[in-house]
Amino acid sequence: MITKIFLLQLVLTFLIGSCWIYFTVLAGLRFGSKTGGFIGGLPSTALLSFFFIGFTQSPEIASSVTTVFPIAISISCLFLVVFALIARRGFILALISSLCFWFFLSTIIVFFRWEKFILNLVIYAAAMLFAYWMLEKYLLIRSVSFDKTKHPEKHLVIRSAFGGLVVMLTVLIAKTGGPVLGGIIAAFPAMFISTLTISYKAHGIEFSRAMTKPLMVTGMITIAVYALALRYLYISTGLYLGTLLSVCISAVSAYLTFRFILPQLK
Repeated sequence: MITKIFLLQLVLTFLIGSCWIYFTVLAGLRFGSKTGGFIGGLPSTALLSFFFIGFTQSPEIASSVTTVFPIAISISCLFLVVFALIARRGFILALISSLCFWFFLSTIIVFFRWEKFILNLVIYAAAMLFAYWMLEKYLLIRSVSFDKTKHPEKHLVIRSAFGGLVVMLTVLIAKTGGPVLGGIIAAFPAMFISTLTISYKAHGIEFSRAMTKPLMVTGMITIAVYALALRYLYISTGLYLGTLLSVCISAVSAYLTFRFILPQLK
């Protein structure tokens, strides 16, 4: 049942989510494609989505949402590959094509209801390796340094509000549609879309295209680590401590990714 308190929590979710994404993307745009992609790949949308699912319902429900999450984020991983593959034919075409691809595969997940967590992890790992090979070896995605182009403040606000809306919808769908739909929407590439769109507006298609690889590497590692940690910590330690510990564990993986993996990217 949706109460007035729950609606108030949804509004709060939207506001916090929008602000979080705004400052994350703004920070990312001040550096090159590697750093921007790294920041854009941190577990911002997923962190807020899972936290507010736990806050508005229960930590146990938030934990159950993570069952389908690995395979859901593997689709977001492939979303970046499709975008990079088509980007030079036009940004709008690339974005629409990758979104259609995401919705198609996500519909299959809902239809078959893949609720085997270990199997989902295996599929996630295979998708990540395939995506990395496509971006690195086939599409030859390379880093691009940033320029002094003015950051489009209006577009940044709009895209941040869009990201906040996705977080809010994640909480709403998790309550009304169940853990499978909640897990899929929690993996919706809102941060990827926001980052790619704003970077395109600010620096052009090559810069936006170059961000797909660091977004993929950082996002697939840190977000998966975060979701895996909170799956067990939410139940054993509760919502607040579980969130804090999951963030700390994810931060360690993010640092290791930034320190040892991203420098190896060309």
